[in-house]
Amino acid sequence: MLWALFLAAIAVWVLQTVLGLWQFRRFNRHVKELRSIGRVAIGKSKGRVMAGAVMLLCIDKDCRIIRGEIMEGITIFAQCKPFPALEGLNLLDLDETLCRSRGLKRQEVKAALSARKDYLDYQELQRERTGEQADPVAAKTL
Repeated sequence: MLWALFLAAIAVWVLQTVLGLWQFRRFNRHVKELRSIGRVAIGKSKGRVMAGAVMLLCIDKDCRIIRGEIMEGITIFAQCKPFPALEGLNLLDLDETLCRSRGLKRQEVKAALSARKDYLDYQELQRERTGEQADPVAAKTL
């Protein structure tokens, strides 16, 4: 009896690992697809009780959001879906008020602001590596 429970636990763990890798590959395909269009800012919002969200915002050279996708859910079967609510806006202009005015839910707002913050952190890191001066427009938004 104990061996059966042990084998069942191992089988469930292996299944979870395989399905998690499957979801990760699907997510990476979406990122690759968006990167063929422009730069991609990725934001996440973890959910403990509520479903989490991962937001992909494809931006042009002026940081305008040209395409958005979101993956929400609590299972490994969550899929990326189109998310046009922020399209046309500047990524650097995103704040909670603007996101709420566009009808975003709490987890979506957190994911959008996370994408903005991660993008700014990445840009700052790139400037440090190359030794460039900070862009005054981007510095003002920090």
